[in-house]
Amino acid sequence: MQDWLPVRDVRQGVILRTDGTAVAVVRVEPAPFGLLSVAERERRIAAVHEAIHGLAGPAQIVVTSRPIDLDAYLLDLERRLAEAEGARRSLLRGYLGYVRGLAVGGAATERRFHVLLVGEAGRMDGQAVLQRASEFAAAMGRADVAAHVCDDHEVTDLLFSFLHPARAGTEFADEPAPATRYAPPREGTGHADR
Repeated sequence: MQDWLPVRDVRQGVILRTDGTAVAVVRVEPAPFGLLSVAERERRIAAVHEAIHGLAGPAQIVVTSRPIDLDAYLLDLERRLAEAEGARRSLLRGYLGYVRGLAVGGAATERRFHVLLVGEAGRMDGQAVLQRASEFAAAMGRADVAAHVCDDHEVTDLLFSFLHPARAGTEFADEPAPATRYAPPREGTGHADR
């Protein structure tokens, strides 16, 4: 099945494509432009424009949309409703109906913004493309837009949501397993401390 995917591996935050090219991913967080003054908005837009035009080499902007799973939030609201009294109970009941409507109607979605920085064709130089990604994330930071270079888990999650958009709202890429903590054997016992 992996034969038709253009991805060979994801390693140290870098996508290694089947054509031998390395790709780094930068996640850019949405900014509340509607809350900014006109002058501040124009300043940030100019700074973002400068950061994007300062990219050396090819890049691609990817926007993915996925439904938000509100089940846990709804359960918490129902628990609070059962404990509430008086006017608070009435307010919570109305709000719970509103959130249920969002969940059923599919109106609760999130958008994620990523910039894929492509290395030189045929060269699996992950360090060079990661350096470009770090510089771009820093330039976005100077524009007061939060951005960071994605790690393996975030890259895998992006690939999953892109390749399986219908399942992306209810299933997530597996969390990485925590490293096993090693404790050396205690003196004289021959057993590791657990």
